[in-house]
Amino acid sequence: MKNSILIASMICLLAMTQVQAQNDHTGTLNSTTKSTFNYMKEGVKMPYCVKVQESRNYNAKFDIADIGKIDKDRIGTPVKVSKLITVTNNSNPRDNRIIALKYDKQGADTFKLVSNEKGFTINVDNRIMEYIMGKGIYFANIADRDFLMVDEFDSIE
Repeated sequence: MKNSILIASMICLLAMTQVQAQNDHTGTLNSTTKSTFNYMKEGVKMPYCVKVQESRNYNAKFDIADIGKIDKDRIGTPVKVSKLITVTNNSNPRDNRIIALKYDKQGADTFKLVSNEKGFTINVDNRIMEYIMGKGIYFANIADRDFLMVDEFDSIE
C-alpha cells in the first residue's frame, strides 16, 4: 500500500512538472542610472540631475507545433520597456519633473540620453524626444510620438 501511494504521488509530481514546463517563461531586467547635466539659462550654466529607472519584461513564447517536444523553437516577442525619468533641479524646484516613457522593443535597443543647451534629448532607435527645461517635452517628428508613450508629471517634494 505504501509503495502504491509513493508511486502515485511521484507520477502526480512529474505530471505537474511537465505542465509547468510547457508554460510561457518570463523574465525581467531592472536598472538605474544617474547623470548630471548643465543647461544654459541667461548665459549661466545651471546644473540638474537625471535619474533613469528602467524595467524590461521579457516574454518567451514557443511555437505551437513544438508542444511535447524536447527541443522547441522560440518565437520572437516584443519586449515591454518602461523607463521612469526623474529630473531634479536644485536651483529651480519648479523644473523638477517625472517622465514615464514606455515602448515595445524587439531585442536590444539603443537608448541614448544626451545633454544639450536647453535640456536633454532622448534617442531610442533614432526616435527622438527632447525635454526643454522649464517648458516640457518636444517631439520633432509626429511619428516618434506614436512609438514612444510618454506621461509627464510634476515632482512633489
